[in-house]
Amino acid sequence: MLKVKSFLLFLCLVVGFQVLGQMDSVQVDSAIGSKKYFAQLPPAEQEKTSEDFMKEAIVHFDGTRYHKSIECLDQAIEINEFTQLTSILYFYRAVSKSKLNNYTEAIDDYTQAIHHNPRKSKYIYHRGLAYFQTGAYENARKDFETTLNMDGANADIYVKLGFLKQQDNELKAAIDDYSKAIELNPKFATPYYYRGLIYLQVLMPDKACNDLQKAMELGHPTAYRQYEKYCNQ
Repeated sequence: MLKVKSFLLFLCLVVGFQVLGQMDSVQVDSAIGSKKYFAQLPPAEQEKTSEDFMKEAIVHFDGTRYHKSIECLDQAIEINEFTQLTSILYFYRAVSKSKLNNYTEAIDDYTQAIHHNPRKSKYIYHRGLAYFQTGAYENARKDFETTLNMDGANADIYVKLGFLKQQDNELKAAIDDYSKAIELNPKFATPYYYRGLIYLQVLMPDKACNDLQKAMELGHPTAYRQYEKYCNQ
């Protein structure tokens, strides 16, 4: 009788180990299957950073898709956490708005860029251009003069300052600025043209015709018409 009980106990143990083995096998297979399932899932999409949006904005800007550029920069500015990037984002958005002739909003963004990086003369110069386009000539003049003080001589800025002074009837000061521009860039047609017009205004026809002829030779689009009208007689 004892032998029968021992044999039955042994049989139960064998069956138990078989069941446990099957359970372990099921669990292992389940784990392997889970790994295969998750491996087949697409990777989770990473959230875009402000730099990512800025790069997209530049691509759109280069493709003249200025509205899309502004949209990307809106998102970049909203999530930006890097102080050194703030002024750049506002500047690029301002330039995009300027391309769409939205100069009033562009001025606001240029001002933000200057606020975050007041040592960047490029921001001040471009705001001056936007002021110039809106007819806010006094503000434009201040920005151009500030840029000159920061960067030194620049033919293009001297021409713009000369033009603004010419509008204010500061003719001698305008001539001086045009002359400085010519000294810096003798092949720049625009200062010859505008200086020639002032010389016509102050009744100095010889100087006027010399400047208009030079502007015409350098390819100024309307110098020929003025030269034919006042000089070729």
